[in-house]
Amino acid sequence: MRWDGLFDDLEAQWAELDRRALQTEAAELTRGEWSRLGLADRLRGGIGRTMRLHLIWGEHRDVRLESVGEGWIGGVVEAGGGLLVPLASLMAVEGDLGSAAEAPDRPSARVPFAAALRRLARARAAVRLTSPSGAAVAEGTVDRVGADHLDVARHPRDEARRRSAVRGRLTVPFSALGLVADAGGV
Repeated sequence: MRWDGLFDDLEAQWAELDRRALQTEAAELTRGEWSRLGLADRLRGGIGRTMRLHLIWGEHRDVRLESVGEGWIGGVVEAGGGLLVPLASLMAVEGDLGSAAEAPDRPSARVPFAAALRRLARARAAVRLTSPSGAAVAEGTVDRVGADHLDVARHPRDEARRRSAVRGRLTVPFSALGLVADAGGV
């Protein structure tokens, strides 16, 4: 009968309209959810992946993202060296940031930059400090970390931090840091 075909056609049209409305609603929900996410949330979703970091001074680094803290990220480059990058040093991030993860509510999950630097000081790791313009600031070992600055004992990267190897000390404000890298690997 023609009525059966008419009703089938109407049902199909309604189903199509419902499907489109649902798609539109889902897209709006997705846009709304994305609008609440910050760059750190997107980067947290990329932990374990390799990203190309385009730095504000024109350089880029391919980094396997390992950690995201409060205002910074940490990762490992192919050569095996680690680095810490303040988010302010990023011009762009190239890679799969299609997922996101918000920071857990517990305070221990929001590691400030100073805490990451204190870990380097405890490890007595040799580091290379780069400014936000890409210029070398210092090479040596992080001795102390304050609320907004760090002290570096300057010594050659191939020598351990011993009193005889130290060629001076430098106090550097965090605002003068564009990148903190493993002096041996980067």
